[in-house]
Amino acid sequence: MPAVTAWQEVADRIWVRRYDPYDVNVTVVAGTDGAVLVDTRTSLAEAAEVREHLAALPIPPLSAIVLTHHHLDHCLGAGAFPGLPVWGTEGCRAALRSHGIEQRERWVADLPEDEAVDVRASPLVPPDHTVREQAELDLGDRRVVLCYLGRGHTDHDLVVHVPAAGTVLAGDLVEVGAPPDLEEAYPFAWPATLGRLEALGADTVVPGHGGPTGAAFVATQREELAHLAALCREALGGRRGPDAVLHASPFPAATTRLALARAAVTAA
Repeated sequence: MPAVTAWQEVADRIWVRRYDPYDVNVTVVAGTDGAVLVDTRTSLAEAAEVREHLAALPIPPLSAIVLTHHHLDHCLGAGAFPGLPVWGTEGCRAALRSHGIEQRERWVADLPEDEAVDVRASPLVPPDHTVREQAELDLGDRRVVLCYLGRGHTDHDLVVHVPAAGTVLAGDLVEVGAPPDLEEAYPFAWPATLGRLEALGADTVVPGHGGPTGAAFVATQREELAHLAALCREALGGRRGPDAVLHASPFPAATTRLALARAAVTAA
């Protein structure tokens, strides 16, 4: 499947569209009295494209924006939807406030100048409605549950659960088509967080990147991350050297090295 797709209805009135760059997912959840947009791409210009594409969907006007976490490929387009409440975890708001500008500057350093201009012009929009553990959005004939299940890809990943549709939007707690990103991860906590996600009992799981998937894939990723965590624990305890960890890891060397580095600073 190409990285840019049309809207795909993955469950009743839940549409996902994949966008380049980054093969990132943007999801719409609709009810009779409103619709929620989950994640907004990487700039005002990219989010304006999302706004245009929303016109193709048979949905009520948007009633809220939800950000799964603070990484810019998921949240920097939020400014293109002024006037709407923006939901995210307390940790997402704190991260955008404390080092969002620094993250944006690091991001643009690796971009062509025309793309960098768009990113620099895009305001950081921290959530103005925050979730500590759980909150619910009422869309009329259905509820959308926003859950913080624990640390994983970051310390504040938000999961969007639509119980009536048997669907979970997992953000980057689940990644399809590429290894999980561990640059700011919590290797020892991530498997248990995925276990709590599995306990929601969803048939359809929308990852932060890549095609929609299901419970079996999540279980496999949880087992792989648990194996990686065990290898990191052995390395920290001096029972296995770095080369042996790289050889035994279910993930590529670059991912495994990140896991080892993060394990060393998040073990407490």
